[in-house]
Amino acid sequence: MGDFILTLDPPQRVTYIGGKIGTEPVSTTIKLSNNSKERCAFKVKCTSNDLFRIRPPIGNLRPGDNQTITVTFNSGKSVPESGKHYVAFYYIKVNDEKKAARQFWSEHKGEPHGTKRLYVDFKKDDDEKKEEKKEGGEEKKEEEKKEEKKEEEKKEGGEEKKEEKKEEEKKEGAEGGEKKEEEKKEEKKEEEKKEAAPEEKKEEEKKEEKKEGGEEKKEEEKKE
Repeated sequence: MGDFILTLDPPQRVTYIGGKIGTEPVSTTIKLSNNSKERCAFKVKCTSNDLFRIRPPIGNLRPGDNQTITVTFNSGKSVPESGKHYVAFYYIKVNDEKKAARQFWSEHKGEPHGTKRLYVDFKKDDDEKKEEKKEGGEEKKEEEKKEEKKEEEKKEGGEEKKEEKKEEEKKEGAEGGEKKEEEKKEEKKEEEKKEAAPEEKKEEEKKEEKKEGGEEKKEEEKKE
């Protein structure tokens, strides 16, 4: 058996949704497309004709054609477990446009050229609401986690800022201390300078007096 050359939409599973499943007929549709260059005859079957009704169950598809298949879950039936039943699609390649699909299948000997199964899921309204609630709760948790992360980042950023401020203050304090030391040294130098000034002045005055006294002595000697 070769690859399944026809295309199904949905491609994997058939799903029935609603609170009326089992009490009223509930239908879903599957689009069957022939995107190949071969003319094909198809056939659709299910695991239980009592539970499901398929329309149309058989047909022909020319290249580029498609067919919508309606699969109905009958009323008055107990809803089975999801994944227990399936809808099967079969096809054979044909080359005569005048024959009906049933004739092709009645004349065909051997296995179909391709087969694919779509398993059936059942979801009641309550299940759907629970699923939505669960998803909503998970989304809420994700948002809460994001908010917590933002708060932590904000807190960490504030602490870093505080540390930086402390470092700046410490640095400024150290620079201020050095500045004060320099100022103290300058003040000390000024004081020493002031204290030294009168002594120097006295020395200069003594020298001046001594000098003047020597000159007077010389004058007196000349007179004599």
